[in-house]
Amino acid sequence: MIETVIGLSIIAIAFYVLIAVFITLAPRTALVETLDKKTFLAQEKIEEYLARSFAQTSNEAAASFTGSLANYKYQVITTYVATSDLNAAVAGPTNLKNVKVRVWGGPVDSASSVEVVTLVVSYETQ
Repeated sequence: MIETVIGLSIIAIAFYVLIAVFITLAPRTALVETLDKKTFLAQEKIEEYLARSFAQTSNEAAASFTGSLANYKYQVITTYVATSDLNAAVAGPTNLKNVKVRVWGGPVDSASSVEVVTLVVSYETQ
């Protein structure tokens, strides 16, 4: 009888510890899931731009995704750059474009954003 009570006490303490750990980790899991979705959506949008021709890559104003992802928003910023500095915008057409996709929103931590940047090159003569 005493062994049973001691065994049940140990099991109860173990369950309490496990439940406390799960309660602590649940909000972090939702945050990581939202961050993963933002990263995936940004990569998906950048791949859409990589499939376009050089002339079709242009700025896109802030907009929402469709369907179940409507609470996520994105913006595409395209700038001409020079080979000397691939991050600094230059005036006039060049054969290099810096394309940045920014995604924000979501159910958790909607203020933070994810940015994915790529370089698009044209081998055509301007």
